[in-house]
Amino acid sequence: MGGMVSALHVVLRVDGSVVDDEMVKPPRGSKVGFPQPWEKKLADPPTDSSRVDVEVDAIGDPSAAPLFERLSSTQFVRGETKLLRVPLESRCIVYPPTPRGNSKVPGPLSGPKCTAPATCIMGICQLPAVAPVFLEPYAPNWPSNAPDRCKPRGGGNPDLQVGTGQSYYVPLAKGQVLQAEAGPQGGHHIWIATRMKNLKQAGSTTRIVGVQPETGATIPPTTLAFAYSPDEGGYCKLFGIRYQLDNEGIDYKPFLGKPLDVLVTVTDPAGSTASATAHVQIAPTLLNP
Repeated sequence: MGGMVSALHVVLRVDGSVVDDEMVKPPRGSKVGFPQPWEKKLADPPTDSSRVDVEVDAIGDPSAAPLFERLSSTQFVRGETKLLRVPLESRCIVYPPTPRGNSKVPGPLSGPKCTAPATCIMGICQLPAVAPVFLEPYAPNWPSNAPDRCKPRGGGNPDLQVGTGQSYYVPLAKGQVLQAEAGPQGGHHIWIATRMKNLKQAGSTTRIVGVQPETGATIPPTTLAFAYSPDEGGYCKLFGIRYQLDNEGIDYKPFLGKPLDVLVTVTDPAGSTASATAHVQIAPTLLNP
């Protein structure tokens, strides 16, 4: 929030009764900011359908109105520990109509003023209720494991596919011939592309290792930290990967005209991982000798 928020006033209610009322502030003298993520575990509910209401006021100037009010609500799931995420977003800050002292200079883009029960979510007024079916199981690593377009809630096990392509993803057939080419900086590479789902879109690392199955000769690994792009069928893709046969200065020539096993492993920030191997054949000649 750019140092604008001085405190968070958090109120939790169960079936309308306040069970927690806290003012969350940065430690005195701290330059780190708020102790985020903040979480609170609630005891088992009185009934199977007990309702939980969360209200968070973001305080800037204590003598002024809150910068924004974030509401959220759901119901307990009996016998399970579920997580209700309440993200606080800077695009929901309600700024004054004009900046102080100069009405001719436009101020920052203000968030909407929502009237309860609506609340600001992703910059627009929306209803705050979250159906229990959309609550995810609680896990200690929840801050780094938020759902996204590539890893939705309840998406299942990670899946990874290895293909090729400089400007888009193309599937690979077993034994398909790939032609190496000279790169702009002197190396010699083949084009690799990957397709995955149920792994994080951003922050995931893609590691590639090539092994010649006949001799065991190994190409040193290449590790990338590029974000994935949404693709069809719930998948996300990464293409245009130059995988150097002469990585770290090894000779590329012994790999020409030979089979190569390309092992790709994708690991996301939450520790979820998936691996897949493409069995290809490297052409005996370069595309651009």
